[in-house]
Amino acid sequence: MMSKKKYVNDYELVVNTDESGRETENVVYRGEYFEISLDHRETTLFKKNCLLLLAAVVFLHICGGFVGNQGMYRIFVSLPYVVAFFPLIYMGEGILRLPGEKRRYRRDEVDLSFNRIKNTSMILLIILGAGVLGEITFLLFAQAEDGPGLELLYLALEAASASAVYLITRLQKSISILPSGNTDGHF
Repeated sequence: MMSKKKYVNDYELVVNTDESGRETENVVYRGEYFEISLDHRETTLFKKNCLLLLAAVVFLHICGGFVGNQGMYRIFVSLPYVVAFFPLIYMGEGILRLPGEKRRYRRDEVDLSFNRIKNTSMILLIILGAGVLGEITFLLFAQAEDGPGLELLYLALEAASASAVYLITRLQKSISILPSGNTDGHF
């Protein structure tokens, strides 16, 4: 509901009258258009790379939850693990909304894809980093009953997941989003 209100000023309700005198209402975008610094091939490659990295993050993060390590019984390890799913879902939504073609984009398209990925990937990276630091803290100051094997496996999976998120943030840094200057919808 909030996102609809956020972009309400970018749209205008236009009433058209046809030959028979019937009025129809159409919503027309009147806001600013944006262009990205990638060409068509780079745009599709960026989307494919983000999808692959997202799949890796989801797989690695979920696998980390199935390890069964004792560190997950500590709040400083389990809380970041669980909380990481929220920005992961939002980042996934942004990646799925990425356009596959080169064109001019509306403000809501840019905000709900490129900007959402940028913001949530940084949040996710911080949360995964906190989980990794929590697990390292557990390894340093607590003694696992069955040895450090499962703890190191969990640590490796979460560190790999954080690395994949870092790669998404690195991919995003090469993209510039600039206003196109033309708001009438034509090139």
